[in-house]
Amino acid sequence: MKARSAIEVVAKHRGGAVAVCALGMAANEWWAVTEGEDAFYMHGAMGFAASFALGLALSLPDAPVWLINADGSLCMNLGCLLTEASQAPKNLKHFVVDNQVYQTVGALPMVNQGRTDYATIAKGAGIAKTRTIESLDVLEREMPDIASEEGPSFTVLRVEPETGFLRTPPMTYEGPEMKYRFGRAMEKRFGIKVFGPQGY
Repeated sequence: MKARSAIEVVAKHRGGAVAVCALGMAANEWWAVTEGEDAFYMHGAMGFAASFALGLALSLPDAPVWLINADGSLCMNLGCLLTEASQAPKNLKHFVVDNQVYQTVGALPMVNQGRTDYATIAKGAGIAKTRTIESLDVLEREMPDIASEEGPSFTVLRVEPETGFLRTPPMTYEGPEMKYRFGRAMEKRFGIKVFGPQGY
């Protein structure tokens, strides 16, 4: 299945979940489908989306948090799976878009390409609800249950690699503007204080 098609199906079932997107392909595709300002798009910190999403889920236990990760970013921080399993946030769902390449740097092959089973790694780390989905039909069928099940859960979306460099343009803002857009959206939605009196 194509990454865009998979993201469209996932986004359709998101409901009110707060999304955290790994840098590169995952963030670009999520933005292209949703243009959601209540999502955090990781920039310049490969691997840290998982840690950010876990912290968000723990600090907002009543808010569903969906992590839209990518295989490259996951491999930069495999230890996140141990922490997710240990903390076991019921409101966290971890999706990994697995295209087996580093898409945004010209589709260079992933380390150990085609032989790594991320769902098995997650299960071994202690996350009980894991799965790998390889077709759009199965994803359409499984997503209602994935969306409604109690976390933590871990879902690998096996998608086709794209050969085009940055085929999907990134969102139109980044850095400080992204921080403030997301922070203000969280303040408004949850009635919390994200920024201090100095505004940062």
